[in-house]
Amino acid sequence: MKGGSFFARRARWIVGCFALATPLVLFAALQTVRSNSNKVEDWLPSSFAETHELAWFRRHFVADQFVLISWEGCRLGGDPSQPEAEPDDPRIERLANRLVPPAEDAAKAPGEDSGRYFRRVMTGRRVLEQLTAGPAEVPYEAAVERLKGSLIGPDGRQTCVVVTLTPLGVANLRAAIGSGETRMLRRNHAPGELYQAFDACGIPRESVHIGGPSVDNVAIDEEGERTLLRLAGLSGLLGLGLAWLSLRSVRLTLIVFTAGLWSALLGLASVWLSGSTADAVLMSMPALVYVLAVSGAIHVINYYRDAVREGGLRSAPERAVAHAAKPALLCSLTTAIGLLSLYASDLEPIRKFGVYSAVGVFGMLAVLLLLLPAALQLWPPKPRELVPAPDSPMPTPQGPFALTWNQRIWSRVGNTIIRNHAVVAIGCVVVIAAIGSGIQRTETSVDLLKLFDNNARILADYRWLEKHLGRLIPMEIVLRFPPATTATSLSFLERMETVAAVQQSIERNLGAEGRDLVGRTMSAATFAPELPSQAGDTLSFIRRSATSRTMEASREEFERSGFLKVDPVSGEELWRISLRVAAFEDIDFGQFVGDLDAAVAPVLAAHRVRNEVLGELVAQRGSEGVAGATVLLWEAPQSAEESEFAKTLEGFLRRDRLRVVKSTRDPAELPLTTIAKVRRFDSVVLAGTFPTAEAERIQLVGGTVLVADRSSPVGPAALAASSPKVAGEGVEVVYTGVVPIVYKTQRVLLSSLIESAFWSFITITPLMMFVCRGIAAGAVAMLPNVLPVLVVFGGMGWLGRPIDIGSMMAASIALGVAVDDTIHYLTWFRGDLEICGDRRSAILWAYRQCATPTLQAALINGLGLAVFVFSTFTPTRQFGFLMLTILVAGVIAELVMLPALLAGPLGHAFRPAASSRELARGYWRSFIHRVA
Repeated sequence: MKGGSFFARRARWIVGCFALATPLVLFAALQTVRSNSNKVEDWLPSSFAETHELAWFRRHFVADQFVLISWEGCRLGGDPSQPEAEPDDPRIERLANRLVPPAEDAAKAPGEDSGRYFRRVMTGRRVLEQLTAGPAEVPYEAAVERLKGSLIGPDGRQTCVVVTLTPLGVANLRAAIGSGETRMLRRNHAPGELYQAFDACGIPRESVHIGGPSVDNVAIDEEGERTLLRLAGLSGLLGLGLAWLSLRSVRLTLIVFTAGLWSALLGLASVWLSGSTADAVLMSMPALVYVLAVSGAIHVINYYRDAVREGGLRSAPERAVAHAAKPALLCSLTTAIGLLSLYASDLEPIRKFGVYSAVGVFGMLAVLLLLLPAALQLWPPKPRELVPAPDSPMPTPQGPFALTWNQRIWSRVGNTIIRNHAVVAIGCVVVIAAIGSGIQRTETSVDLLKLFDNNARILADYRWLEKHLGRLIPMEIVLRFPPATTATSLSFLERMETVAAVQQSIERNLGAEGRDLVGRTMSAATFAPELPSQAGDTLSFIRRSATSRTMEASREEFERSGFLKVDPVSGEELWRISLRVAAFEDIDFGQFVGDLDAAVAPVLAAHRVRNEVLGELVAQRGSEGVAGATVLLWEAPQSAEESEFAKTLEGFLRRDRLRVVKSTRDPAELPLTTIAKVRRFDSVVLAGTFPTAEAERIQLVGGTVLVADRSSPVGPAALAASSPKVAGEGVEVVYTGVVPIVYKTQRVLLSSLIESAFWSFITITPLMMFVCRGIAAGAVAMLPNVLPVLVVFGGMGWLGRPIDIGSMMAASIALGVAVDDTIHYLTWFRGDLEICGDRRSAILWAYRQCATPTLQAALINGLGLAVFVFSTFTPTRQFGFLMLTILVAGVIAELVMLPALLAGPLGHAFRPAASSRELARGYWRSFIHRVA
């Protein structure tokens, strides 16, 4: 060749270009690591209703971005009005003043950002003073009781400091609340402002316990960096060890290691270069790309060895690339397709992991086909390092194709499978069907605290805080009241009572009085005085009117509490109810959201029916003076929700100065003459479950009758029929916070798994059909690759192991990786089948050639990815365990099931045409003759 071969002429240029690009790639990779940031609320796309509602909530209320702080000795003293009361821990007020100076706290307007990280600070003592002073004037003991489970512990003494963050603090969580731990690939910054305040106030760090959504995000950041630090080292060492065991050459091992490292850095660099940022899930990507690159590099080295043995060192890199290019391209393409199928997920971390891992795989291909051959051209291995591969057939005196010891073992295994192909194939199908049926039992889980290792500091903090203070996982409810413009509009006091009724219903059903899943709720009603009776007499009416005016005059104080806002655009009043959910009760958030709705719905349904009753009375009387009208409340409750509805409705009607008469008699047992007496009431409300026939019978003889929900139970089901959000006439309820985000993520996870696996299968199957040169042949070749995924996830269903984010990533990736071995096997099988014309001989010959490389590749990939098992980030650990399991199952399917299928009736899909078969047999005989 004029001027030498391609790599002989350009190897130095290629290596030089890669060397010049290394600083840029390394810089971009470091920037990616530095951009590591995790926010649970960003997991879902902005188009989702849950994401939109959380953003809407944060435009009006900022207190969900909070940090709850307590420590050993953070205790209240006694009632300050008592002369011998113990003082509070002085560090409480000292810390609060340092985080947000009192003058600044008082002067700061809602939504204002003064350049500091913290906006508001709240302590148990400050809130007690607010409650016991005007306008609330709640007795001290009653005030303490109101705050138990939120700002004060069950013992009435342990307390905390709650600080909310500004947008600047949210954007710089590490600088605001970071612990200042050692970080990878960047200098160690000083501890965040919060930890500096601990030191300044004399609070030992080891005694401090913090929690809240912002703390969760920082903890995920730190676990992501620890994952990269540990996995990078373990993957590097394991990759070096596996490469040396396969190559037995230090020089070749260093070349392979360089190829793997460059591929991993290129994948990391692509994140920053595209303008994106890293997260805890994406931090696992470099180790994945590195392991795949090492595996691919070893394959290229083996092709290079064959090329040297066939034609010497001259042009060996070109001949190796010529042989390796097609399988390497196909393998990279199938792996990238499996990764890109993750883009079908609605979860942002999974989508980013799939896209950038695929970019890393394609970058790896360039490294393997350019940098690696150029390095072999410049630094060829020594002759003694180019010994024949242990499974290479070599001519010997014993025959033209004498087998090595491992080929003889594989021959016996292969012959056994071929002879018993029907039993093996049917057995595989039966086992797969039995285990795979467990997929129907699979469940999903996105428990934030289960993202961390059991020994993580954040879990210890949460356990301490839940024991000494109360529940921690935030959930927010906002009641949206329209401006008061009609006869049915509520006064300020009545709106407060509606909010308080919702609070009481939640605590009765889900709090300590019920299922004990939530702690004490907080709302504007928490800061209000004892609400007056809802009796309809004149004295109560006067007292209620005065109380409502007093509260209205104190509106600014309620707004400053952070639980009441007015929308400046719509004029709606937004009443916030904040609750905290148990962190360690293994709560099914889907069921919890339904239970919460069941607790809230009866109150708002009562509000809706109250509006209908008042509207009917106004229509009857022709004016808005409805006081003194009589209402028959005919109850037939069959559930707790219906009883709650009837009780709340009665209170609402009495506060409107209506006379309420209750009846619980069964209308089926009453004669028509008795039922007809309902005509004397101004309005009749059927509350509960009344059969349609009975409801129509009462309406027929009783005159004007209001059926609460037309013969259906009044509760969540009835409300859902009208609107998922509008629960009362003109009143909307919005559920938001971390819990709805987690619940939506949990629901999306399983559908995303199915979608990504589907698209991975749909896109890889045509490629396999192309490789196999036939539709039927491609379909047969896909069976061993799809079924291991079914077995592993079916097994998870039978074992009760929930699917998390790590499981979601494993399925599609494993399908793409597993197809690689199938491509190598079928390449040998098709070639041997064309040569010898006998399907069973071709199966056996391909089996001898591919069994060892298949097992070797599985060990390199499986053991390389198994380092994820040592991660302290649970999804990453689950991902590593599942990948190892799936790849082992893939080897079994590849070396047991695929040969059995090819030896059976399905193998006819690969049979060559008769004319080409005769030609191939002649070529095969001449080939044997030449070798002999």
